Amino acid sequence: MADATPYFGIAPFVLGMSREIVRATAGKPDSVETTRDDEGAAVETWFYDGGEIELEFDPAPEAKLESITAWSDKTTVNGVAIIGCELADLQRLAREADIHDLELTEDFADSGQCWQSEQHGLMFWAAKDKVVNLTIFPRFDDSGEEPQWPA
Repeated sequence: MADATPYFGIAPFVLGMSREIVRATAGKPDSVETTRDDEGAAVETWFYDGGEIELEFDPAPEAKLESITAWSDKTTVNGVAIIGCELADLQRLAREADIHDLELTEDFADSGQCWQSEQHGLMFWAAKDKVVNLTIFPRFDDSGEEPQWPA
């Protein structure tokens, strides 16, 4: 079981790591994909543990690890298992994990819902009435432009 720490990471991955440190820590990724995000910017995604962990980097060579997505129901948040839970239990489990600002930010009906905690840099994706993954983001400065990497 791995615990996701808001604004920090999921062991052994820490937000702000370089590609070289990720490779030294976890080895070569199972696979790597480059796609475009909603704004058209390229995103490089590294997959580990059979796709249960996704690491996202900007494609620039010096880019740092900017988000971590977990798909495994063995990943907890502050010790609470949320991935795999029924959508009806999400708010209660979030409160048990000391996340009190979870809000529905996007509802795509049958294709899923996005729930976010701004205070914790977390996003949960739900589909077919179950939470299917969580994503951890870094803190940002007051301008909202510059990530504040964990020390």
